[in-house]
Amino acid sequence: MSAPRMGALHGEHVLLGASFAPSETSGLLRVSSYAHESAEGAGAVLADLTGAAYLLASGPDAAVFAGSALAGRRLAVGEVALEAALNGTGGLVSVPLLVRTGDTEHVIVDASGRADALAAWLAFLAGARAQDDRAAFPELELADASDMLVPLLLAGPEASHVLSDYVGDKNDLPAPGTVRQLKLDAIPVVVAHVAAPFAPPAYLVLVPAGAARILWRSFLSFTEVAPVGLEWVAERVSERCPWGEALGRAEARCSRDELEAWGVVRDADDFVGARALV
Repeated sequence: MSAPRMGALHGEHVLLGASFAPSETSGLLRVSSYAHESAEGAGAVLADLTGAAYLLASGPDAAVFAGSALAGRRLAVGEVALEAALNGTGGLVSVPLLVRTGDTEHVIVDASGRADALAAWLAFLAGARAQDDRAAFPELELADASDMLVPLLLAGPEASHVLSDYVGDKNDLPAPGTVRQLKLDAIPVVVAHVAAPFAPPAYLVLVPAGAARILWRSFLSFTEVAPVGLEWVAERVSERCPWGEALGRAEARCSRDELEAWGVVRDADDFVGARALV
């Protein structure tokens, strides 16, 4: 077995006394937790999502693939949404974040306890073949995006305040459910604002690897920001997301009515698992 790979911020995590675990799919070391980790009283938390499911679907078939593999609404360029991923029997694989960053690009991120299962399932679907043995998505590339941009999660009541300190005005930040390109300390980044009524302001900040250390330290210079590992993030997903309890079961099954109430499925039967929903 090859040795686990280290993310761009590995040295920073070591300094904070991090415990690591390897990702089953990418082989990257993910931060499980930190020594003396505590988000109690913090206005915002900061997590490096390296080692979670972090995929880039690109190419002319990317939109078709996203629409088949994920059950939520079809996104326009610049939109962000949490969407259900179902298996062929209608079971809930996970509910990742889908970000449409371009006409032929979709980013898929999942920091829940089902991240590895989701990544494996999407890889399987990407390689699916039609009945005539032709590739179902011949012009699709599905790749781990960890070597492209570093995914940072900044979330909590003060998250908008922290980010606005860089851009000067909260109105310059992306609105809920949208993604924008910004400059933070002159560093070009992509910022997606997760829209979820059950969550505090949450931003996915995608940072060039060469500038990740600078921005990581800059975020942590705010006294209201506390670093947390992926175990903490997965626990909050389980506790706060309405589908959290279902994802904790060995076989997660939800009705269409439940998925519709959560806003993670569209009114159509054109996605994997749709016809098996009840």
